[in-house]
Amino acid sequence: MRLLFITTINPEKQGDYLELSLIYGLRKVLGNSFVEYPKKKILYGDFSESPIESLHGKGFTLCTTPIEDTIYDRNKIKLSDFDIVLMGSGHIYKENVEINHANIWYTDGNDLYGDAKRIINYNGETIVGCQFLEKCFKRELVEDFPGVYSTGFGIPKCKIQPLNLNIKNKLFQSTAPSDACFFENSSYKFNNEIDYYKDMQQSWFGLSCKKGGWDCLRHYEIIANCSVLLFKDFNKKPPTCEPNCPTISYSNEKELYSIMNSLVIDNKPTKEYVKLLNKQREWLFKHGTCESRAINILNILEVFDSVSHKDKYINN
Repeated sequence: MRLLFITTINPEKQGDYLELSLIYGLRKVLGNSFVEYPKKKILYGDFSESPIESLHGKGFTLCTTPIEDTIYDRNKIKLSDFDIVLMGSGHIYKENVEINHANIWYTDGNDLYGDAKRIINYNGETIVGCQFLEKCFKRELVEDFPGVYSTGFGIPKCKIQPLNLNIKNKLFQSTAPSDACFFENSSYKFNNEIDYYKDMQQSWFGLSCKKGGWDCLRHYEIIANCSVLLFKDFNKKPPTCEPNCPTISYSNEKELYSIMNSLVIDNKPTKEYVKLLNKQREWLFKHGTCESRAINILNILEVFDSVSHKDKYINN
């Protein structure tokens, strides 16, 4: 399968996590059969147009390990060279790119809240709905359309750290969101990725919660750095929204500390803690890496393509 990915043009909007996750994963899986255009420079270590300090999360995780470039000459793009064109996140930033190709698919990385063409009411709440009602991979999916498939962020497989419980010395990470830990807390306390990761690696738990949406790169970083993810109000998450990892839901401070104190006693993990940690890491390897997200999308595209060809054969 030869796939062309149309990226966001605006240099000030290069940090879209869904776009970054998918480009990273598709390049790793498809190699030179995948091309993104325009070139996503920040994934190759080039921050000349988009300084890494200006990116959301300072470029941690997705922009700190450059990927290998394609041998395909982007100056000689021919749509006929590709089986599928996958549109990136430009539409979120009001970019309108016209592509003339027979097999175009879309990605929709919108948060649940914000400005978009299609706004819906869901469970009494005004949110951003699907912007494409067919041939689309949607983050924060709450609607049921036959041609719309759920997807989410991913973390590069190389960022998953080996297990080491001996260095843990505190309950949860310094960057826990205020809504998740029940006190005012800054979400960005580290200026480099090593210290950011080390803080999570030293923590028994990584606390998280819904913010702009249910999906967040923080969830993946927590598990990748060997902490157990605890998720505030996870039981309220629609099943079609990512992440769909095994975790424990809590709703208040008393419940949170009861859970943590039952899983870690005297700074030692219980069997239940180790079991949950291993389940979360297994889920991350199978479903939450950039590579596994890409494979899932490619599997859907291949199934759709085979059914489409079969229908054409029957109709003829």
